[in-house]
Amino acid sequence: MFNTTSFVGIDFGSGPNHHLLYFKRGNDHEAWLSIEGPWHVHTADAVFDEALQLQRLIDLRRERVHQVRLGDGHPHLELTFESGHTLFVNGFHEQYESWQAGDARPLGGDQYLLVAMPQGELAVFVEEEA
Repeated sequence: MFNTTSFVGIDFGSGPNHHLLYFKRGNDHEAWLSIEGPWHVHTADAVFDEALQLQRLIDLRRERVHQVRLGDGHPHLELTFESGHTLFVNGFHEQYESWQAGDARPLGGDQYLLVAMPQGELAVFVEEEA
């Protein structure tokens, strides 16, 4: 869903961990990622200041996703960009969904909808062919 897409926009949510990211590939493929839990952009330094993290995220605008990885034990999501920077989205929370992703706007899925469920489970909804 995210491979070879470019990060093209962000809507800021009500708190420091709530953001909606938009991705696009060509003229016909859109995807979104709603983050509702902790996240950060990996870099060489270990500073995790909120303003700095948002700036790092914004700096990734228009970069292509080079690699996508889901964690083994929990659905931690890692999007690695062509620059080598990685956006890490936590996939575990005791009571709440950590993130959702789909391939249609607004916040839906034409073919895919993925949800990092409470307790670290991943729900995958796939359109069935008729």
